[in-house]
Amino acid sequence: MVAVLILALLMWSFGLPSWIASAQAANVGNFSDTLSNSAPGEDATHTLEFTLVNAVSAGESILITFDPETSAFDASAITEDDLVFTTDPGGAIPVRDQLSSCPASRNAYLSSVTADEVEITMCPDVSSAIDAGDVVTIVVGDDGGNQVINPTDVQSYVIRLGGTMTDSGDTRVAIVDLVTVTAVVETIFDFSVHGLDTTDMFTGEVVTGSTTATSIPFGIISPGDEYFLMQELRVDTNAYNGFTVTVESDQTLTAGNGAEISEFIDGAETAAATNWQSPDNTFGLPDTYGHWGITSNDPTTGPGNEDFVGGGPNYVGNFVNNPVPVFYHDVAASYSVDPSLGESFTYVGYKVEIGTLQEAGNDYQATIMYIATPVF
Repeated sequence: MVAVLILALLMWSFGLPSWIASAQAANVGNFSDTLSNSAPGEDATHTLEFTLVNAVSAGESILITFDPETSAFDASAITEDDLVFTTDPGGAIPVRDQLSSCPASRNAYLSSVTADEVEITMCPDVSSAIDAGDVVTIVVGDDGGNQVINPTDVQSYVIRLGGTMTDSGDTRVAIVDLVTVTAVVETIFDFSVHGLDTTDMFTGEVVTGSTTATSIPFGIISPGDEYFLMQELRVDTNAYNGFTVTVESDQTLTAGNGAEISEFIDGAETAAATNWQSPDNTFGLPDTYGHWGITSNDPTTGPGNEDFVGGGPNYVGNFVNNPVPVFYHDVAASYSVDPSLGESFTYVGYKVEIGTLQEAGNDYQATIMYIATPVF
């Protein structure tokens, strides 16, 4: 008993002899865990990064424990395919599925998986060691595969490093509610009609007069002559799916005495856009004495709508009490931002021709209505 006491006093006084070795456990440095998704109950990838104080030798393990206090995470679906293990400056360390598949090279294997633990063990070969001072990155979870399920409670949780390696450490992650970001972009939709002078915007047509935003005055029309007038339509809109503009008339051109200039062609209210034809002017058939039609230089008046441009200009006559699309675009457009873009404006043409049998009248009239609609 006395000898033991004397030895203890000597050891206390002078320290342990140099021939007695000791392993010094230490906390890893710069330990962090970055989540790909911090929402409660959602799947997430964990990217753990830390700096080793001591080397990890062949056969030693790195144990990752997700919340040792409450076991609120669920990592049970993780496989070796869901792990990425790298060191700097050492490079990638392939993770095998079991010890028996470890080759004689710098590899590791997935030695254990539970609901709250993932353990990676270095293969039992000296070349598998990780040096002290190396920065280790372990990604647990694959966006295209299995991930770790987050806890459902909003709070912070401990992520712990351990295993048979010398170093250990704790860090924390926060599980937080998702933040909903909202915004409102107010609708812009400005539509305007503009008169045009005698400038020709339609190949093959000769403009015979001027219009205003509110009038299309053909004036005195003579048998056998063609009369053609235009208006310009402009749109400014931020509607996601663009807009459509239609035109319709409340009646065909009608005089106070009841006489009518019929719809193109010869009163047939032609719906398929067709090259202009002169009226037949057949005695006893008033619909053939004269007619008028509309056209547009918009090449895409919308899905299923008429082709006014191809081989044209082409005309329709089915616009009396029937809206006919004459202007269309399928995304937002703005004349005020860039008037050179054809998507934000178009020209609509009106043509009339009569034969010698067209009844006299000094007050032929119809009212045109444009309807412009944004598409959201």
